[in-house]
This record gives sequence, C-alpha cells and structure tokens, in this order.
Amino acid sequence: MSRLAVVTAAVPVLAICAALLADADVQVEPVDRAPSEVPLARTDLVCPTGSEAGGVFIASDAGEAGEVQAVAGGRASEPRTVEVSPDRRVDLDDATRVSGVGALARGLVVQRWSTPGLRAVDCPATSSDQWFTGVGAGAEHTSVLELHNPDTGPATATITVLGQSGPVGAGGRLRGVSVAGGATVRLDLGSEIPKREELALHVTTERGRLAATVIDAFVPIGRGETTKEYLSGQREPATSQLLLGLPDGVDDPEVVVANTSDSASRVSLRLVTAEATFTPTELEEVLVDPASVRRFSITKLLRSDVAEGVLGIEVVSSQPATASFRGRVRGDLLSIVPAGPVTEATLVPVAHPGARLVLGGAETLGTVEVVSYDGRGREVGSKVVEIGPEAAVEVKVPGRAALLRVEPQDTSVEGALVLTNADGAAVVGLRELLREGLVPDVRPGLR
Repeated sequence: MSRLAVVTAAVPVLAICAALLADADVQVEPVDRAPSEVPLARTDLVCPTGSEAGGVFIASDAGEAGEVQAVAGGRASEPRTVEVSPDRRVDLDDATRVSGVGALARGLVVQRWSTPGLRAVDCPATSSDQWFTGVGAGAEHTSVLELHNPDTGPATATITVLGQSGPVGAGGRLRGVSVAGGATVRLDLGSEIPKREELALHVTTERGRLAATVIDAFVPIGRGETTKEYLSGQREPATSQLLLGLPDGVDDPEVVVANTSDSASRVSLRLVTAEATFTPTELEEVLVDPASVRRFSITKLLRSDVAEGVLGIEVVSSQPATASFRGRVRGDLLSIVPAGPVTEATLVPVAHPGARLVLGGAETLGTVEVVSYDGRGREVGSKVVEIGPEAAVEVKVPGRAALLRVEPQDTSVEGALVLTNADGAAVVGLRELLREGLVPDVRPGLR
C-alpha cells in the first residue's frame, strides 16, 4: 500500500476517535453525587446499658398507631412487640434496641433513663461517624464505649483517640473492632488505653451499621460513691457549638474542647441568655493545639454577676472542633453536648416533673410551638414562643407532662430538656426525627 493510501485511510479513523473523545468529555459527570431521599423503611434506635432502677420511653410522630419491636439483652433475646400511638409515651422496663418498619419507622424516638442520681439520654440511630468529647481512661475518670450492631451480619469500627497531648496510640487495639450481628461490644477505655487526661473519641464505622454510646464515670479514690452519666455523641465538628440547658447550682463546671483539625485553633466561650449572646470582657481566646483536647474550668465565670440568667454556652473556634460541658448537681454527674439544629416537629419524653425546655440557635426570627401531653396522650399544655438569633428562650414544662412535641416555624432551632430532682440533674438534647432514608446515586461510569 502506498504512503498516500495509508494517510488517506488514517485520517477518517483519527477524526472518528477525536469525535468520540470529544463526546466523552462532554458527557462525563462528576463522580460524587448526592444521595436521593426516599421514605424511611426501617429505623433502629439503640440505648446504652441501663441499671435495674430505670427504664426506656418510646414515642412516635408517625401520625398513626402501630407496632414496633423492642429487644432487651444480648443476641439471644427475643424481640417484644410494643404498641405505640400518636402523642402518647410508652414505658418499658428495659430495651437495648427499638426498631420500627414501614410507617412506624418515621418519627420514632426512644429515651433511656436510670438511677442512682438522675441520668437520661436520647437513644441514637446507627451512624458512620460519631465524636465523644470529654471521656476518660484513668483510675478516677473512666468511660465505657458501647458498640451495638442491629443487623445479622458482622460490622467493624475504628476508634481514633485524641488527648491533651495530641493523638493517642492504641497499638491497633481500637482499629477494626468487630461486632457480631445483633451483639454489643463494650470497650473499657481504662483497660484499652490507660491514660490520665481528657480524651475525645472518633468512632468510624467501616463495615455494616453500628450505633455508638458512652457511659462516663468518676470513681473517687478512697471514700466516696461512683457517679455515672450517659455521654451523647456529636455527628461532626463545627466552628460554633451550642451547649444549652445549664441547670442552676452546677458545681465544678468545665467545658472540654477537641480541636479535630491539623492546625492550631483559637477558641473562645460566649454566654447565652434570654436577651443576648456575648463574650465576657474578662475572657480571652485560648489556643488549642492541632488534634488535641483542652479543658476549661469555668467555675469563676458562672459564679460572676455577668453570668446571671445564663441558659447556655457557645463554643466558638477558628478550626472545626467538638465540645461538651461537664459538672455536678448535688453530687450527680451532668453532661451536655451540642444537639444540632431541628427544622421540623420533634418529640422528647419527660422523665420527671419540674422540667424546663431551653431553645436557642435560631437562624432567623421565628416561632416554636410546644405542646405537652400526659401519660394517657391527653394535651395538658400548649405554648407558642418567639425566638430569634443570638438569644435563647426558656419554657416551663407542665408537671403532668410525659411527652413534649416541639415544632419550629420559619427557622431552625436547637434545644435541650433540663431535668432536675432531689437526686441531681440531666439534660437531653432535642434531635431531628428520622423521616427520610438516603439511597446512593449509582450510575455507570467511565474507567
């Protein structure tokens, strides 16, 4: 074949290839695509281990009566069918996991409470990422991390630990932790990573589904009683975090902050009241090292005149961080963590009379309707409060209330239910109810 023939034949082929490549360039889409929202088909809410003196509350905002399944104990426990109906709280002696399917999967809420002292916590759903700030692994301050797998297949998690001196090595003991189907693994941090300093945990689910909870404990050396509290998780670090619901008469108040970034962070504290959110003039910014934890004692601040009427604390940082508040009320251990914004109606059971609801974190001016129901599902109170940015609102809960329905209008809010009695205090954050599931957007792609 002559050279002219070879060139003549090659030109159309090159033109066709160029056209195909040009079309490919036009049609290629980004690999990362947002998942689609679909009606939730199943919800599994997991409670931490409770004591004999305590129980579990269940409520549903699905708008219809139905059945959910409750499991107490280990893998061999048989599920129990529980009837739920709108606006009514169901009380159980115990439950490790509560599952709703179909219509009852949407709007399910479960709360664990127990004694001695006063402990209460919202039972979380499974999550691929959770942070727990202010845990301990020493002789006096120790924490237990519980990992529960609601499915039949195995799941694995890796726990990263930050300390006051930086990242904490665990020698591989907290990497690839396996949890069998239907089982709960309890990790005593004092045994796994003995260390006398404030810690933060990052729990990442690598396979399957896991729900993580923490039981925090202070064990006095010598005389004195051990005090325990449930420590809720935080979904993700942020540069602004609200710790709402400070009870009166808190002893030894502290704020623990974990800088989760690889850069030093400037951290300041602001007080939240019904009138404003402000930084006291005597407080200065504090530098927190990268990937490390710092504890702030705020006893002097909360006892000063400037803290009169304080309803919460805002933690502001130049880098993403996590935070928690810790103190004691009548000797009972108390923990508060950021609960995150609520944009739609949510429910919160009320464990004891004399509670109050604290709302804040509004993005714009709006209102919040708070409706109270007694143990039989009868309305015993209703109130609409106005709320705006840079301030908080306190709502007294009727003494007969067993369940609250909180619905924001025209704004998102954050909130916390403050429980107090002769034994101590507990704070339960409001959470957005699960109503939608996420389905990954999977499409054919070029390789």
